[in-house]
Amino acid sequence: MLTVRTFLPIAIVVSVFAGCESPTDAQAKAERAQQEAQQKAAEVANELDKKVAEIDQRAERETDKALREAAQKLNNAAVDAQEKTVEAQAELSKAREDVRASTTRKIEGLEKDVAELRTKAEKKMSKVEVDRLVKELQDKSEAVRRSLRDLDAATSTNLDEVKKGVDQRVEELDRAIQDAKRRV
Repeated sequence: MLTVRTFLPIAIVVSVFAGCESPTDAQAKAERAQQEAQQKAAEVANELDKKVAEIDQRAERETDKALREAAQKLNNAAVDAQEKTVEAQAELSKAREDVRASTTRKIEGLEKDVAELRTKAEKKMSKVEVDRLVKELQDKSEAVRRSLRDLDAATSTNLDEVKKGVDQRVEELDRAIQDAKRRV
């Protein structure tokens, strides 16, 4: 019969072997756990890649939308600028033409005065004096006409200066005619 003394060591040995895994089983279990961890990591990485791709697509759509809106605003601003440029050029052209028309009327009136003055001067002065007087007045008249040509190159920033120059030459012509009338 088995006594406690003999049974106990056998029970301990059997329980040790029954409770312990063999090294091969432990290694297989560890490999399975590692494979499961790698699979989980791959799933998480795959899920993360999908989310990153979604975020990238959303960001790309938002960027495209922002670029389209910016391009539209830029295009609208360019159209507005073009319209304002056309308006400004039309206003400048009209201002040039107004100055040209009023100055031309003044010159024509002053040139009639020169013609009348010539007739009167020929009766009171020598031909040489009349020719010199008329030449001087014609030179001043031509200076006014040259200054009118400067209007074509005038910009909105210097139009007032050009206009002042034209007006000054017209005044010089008028004064010269008035001085000549007093002499005659």
